[in-house]
Amino acid sequence: MAEKNGKNSSFHCDDKLLGVQLNAIIDSSFDGLWICDGEGRVIKINRASEEINNIKAEDVLNKKMEDLVKQGFIDRSVTIEVLKTRTAVTMVQKLKNGKQVLVTGNPVFGKNGEIDLVVVNDRDITELNKLRAKLDKTRALSQEYRFKLSRLDIKKDLFSDLVIRNEVMYRVFNRAMKVAKADSIVLIQGESGVGKGLFASLVHKASKRKEGPFIRVDCSAIPESLIESELFGYKGGAFTGAMANGKPGHFEMAEGGTLFLDEIGELSLGIQVKLLRFIEENEVVPLGGTASKKIDARIIAATNRDLDDMLKNATFRRDLFFRLNVVPLKIPPLRERSEDIPSLVHYFLNKFNSKFKTHKTIRPRAVDALCRYSFPGNIRELANLIERFVVLSSENEITSEDLPSHVTHEVTERTINKTENGWDLRKSVEMLEREIITRALNEFGSQRKAAVPLGINQSTLARKISRYGIRNDVKLHHDA
Repeated sequence: MAEKNGKNSSFHCDDKLLGVQLNAIIDSSFDGLWICDGEGRVIKINRASEEINNIKAEDVLNKKMEDLVKQGFIDRSVTIEVLKTRTAVTMVQKLKNGKQVLVTGNPVFGKNGEIDLVVVNDRDITELNKLRAKLDKTRALSQEYRFKLSRLDIKKDLFSDLVIRNEVMYRVFNRAMKVAKADSIVLIQGESGVGKGLFASLVHKASKRKEGPFIRVDCSAIPESLIESELFGYKGGAFTGAMANGKPGHFEMAEGGTLFLDEIGELSLGIQVKLLRFIEENEVVPLGGTASKKIDARIIAATNRDLDDMLKNATFRRDLFFRLNVVPLKIPPLRERSEDIPSLVHYFLNKFNSKFKTHKTIRPRAVDALCRYSFPGNIRELANLIERFVVLSSENEITSEDLPSHVTHEVTERTINKTENGWDLRKSVEMLEREIITRALNEFGSQRKAAVPLGINQSTLARKISRYGIRNDVKLHHDA
């Protein structure tokens, strides 16, 4: 009997040891552990759960989970869900202390098939969520920076296609790059030859439609009788000479891209009405057709005409003007941005030297004369002029003597007419003399070198420089 009692005592001792070991294992877990009975009553929590939940075990032991929810310890109970569904459940709980916890509850079934225990594992994911939020923010910033860098690269690439030194022109370029991001209609106004087509192309290339077509329509070059069919297309047999299968119009050809309507001021009032309808509804009806077709195309319009005068004369629809004039771009003429001319001269000189395999250069005096010319044909006239120099000049150096007579005549007239002294010959001659001396000093760089082509000695030149105060206007090289 004693032996038997001894064996029972040994078993009892082993059970106690096992309990101690199990408690040690539970408390050593990094994750929190809750053990509830089949009624949802807490019978055990470990130290990790105490730290995560900022509670003491005695505060929750023998309490039902539904009561703990009511008291605000947790916002919802995974144990209750396990008892309802009789299956494992995972959820995110928000604790009273503000922490977020990922919890998983698993049922333990008895021999009778009922749930004897619910074992809940919880892990604090508050810091993990903060790190995730920071990571998401970092990724968002990274994406934003990549987008901005991409935009800057695009802007830099497109700016390299231009030659701009004038502040007003630079503002026009920046405005064009801003509107390119949106899908708004753009109205470009300016004289012939200022580069309206180039700016329309730049807006398209900087837009989200850059992979789509860029369709340019010169409204002034299409006969009145054909403009409607060219813009909106036509069905087969719509008119005499029409193609049997019909033909898509420019609007349809610009699907997914940009339609550039150049010289829009040349459109008749009837076509203006149809254009207005397209802008309002994004639909076209081909000539000879009855069904409308949706078109996704951005419109950029341009004109060299004064639309304000056309509105007053009722030759341009006011409602169409306001539809087109969402974002206006006004490009100044070349005569109002003479600081761009030297750079443009060298740009076109390099371009045509490359084209014709030549090595022409241009003298500063010739560039100076071009800067004082009004260029009624704007950049197009300048480009044609430089091409003429490259092709026809017999020497490798282009001088002021190579300038066409109409250029030199206007420059001379403008130089003489700049004076406000009327018929006062002495003052007018002094002004002209001052300008010639200034130009000579700028070109030759020193008094000694400039005196020779001016036909006077250096001491005379020095007196005139002092008399006219020219030293404030030019930067002279030091004369040895």
